[in-house]
Amino acid sequence: MSFENVPRRWEGKDWEHFSLRLVQKRHSPENVQPVPDRVRGDAGIEFFTSCGCCYQSYAPQEVSNTAKASSGMKNKGSRDLLKLKKNETKIKELLSGLLVRRWIMICPFLDDKSVISHIGKKAGEVHASGVSFLASEFRGLVQCPLDFQSEIQSLRQENVGAVLTEPQIDTSTLDAAANHISSKLDEKLARGFPSYSEEKRRAQKLAFVKATLRSENILEQMRVEMPGLWERAMRTILLEEERLVTGASSGSGPGTQLSEERAALKDALQQTLPSIEPTSITAVAHGQIGQWLIECPLDFEGA
Repeated sequence: MSFENVPRRWEGKDWEHFSLRLVQKRHSPENVQPVPDRVRGDAGIEFFTSCGCCYQSYAPQEVSNTAKASSGMKNKGSRDLLKLKKNETKIKELLSGLLVRRWIMICPFLDDKSVISHIGKKAGEVHASGVSFLASEFRGLVQCPLDFQSEIQSLRQENVGAVLTEPQIDTSTLDAAANHISSKLDEKLARGFPSYSEEKRRAQKLAFVKATLRSENILEQMRVEMPGLWERAMRTILLEEERLVTGASSGSGPGTQLSEERAALKDALQQTLPSIEPTSITAVAHGQIGQWLIECPLDFEGA
């Protein structure tokens, strides 16, 4: 996973979680203290290190408009740097005598150099205000995955043979999902498997729905914990979907057609994601077949 493979768009908590993993790789977990934000917020510091580095993560909601993303970064940095003065007593107690040398905002991308100068200037102003726990060499920085290439590579190596947790899907969730997509999937399965009894076809439908939910959950876990591999997985799925839509029908019966498409997708994912444990690949491939049945790319034209 190179820094180019890290997605630009993140949910705030997901980016905070990933940022913490990067910081722990850089400084070692025993030297990193996360700051809980459930009680009175995080005071402008999400985690700090024993060497005097304070980190704050920020994932802009705007990822394509450089000006808007930069404005969001500047505003976030300004607000949180001012918290160092506002919450001086609380933070000083939290640090227990540790002097802060660096305040670093981590973002998924950094396109505008003016963000760097803005954060540096604001950090200088806060330092000049006489905050007692700031070291004489205190600086404010903005960093992105480009600054964590070795840490990202290390996380990638840890993913070799990774087993993604298979989520438990309760009956109510399964039934609600099945009812939501009922008509479309029922129509396809009835056309593809006309000899099945109503009971057998319902069991088949529930199996596809369950596989789809499982696949979605596994891919979401991958997106949060292995973003580079997630991008590769999604690109592979998209290419296979395009092949399915644009390719000619094999003329096989519905059962064989499903098996062939599942095997093709599984093979493609295994080539793209050799570091992922095979059972996770199988679950994603099986679930994606259900997703394609639901969303229309896959149908039984020869039935």
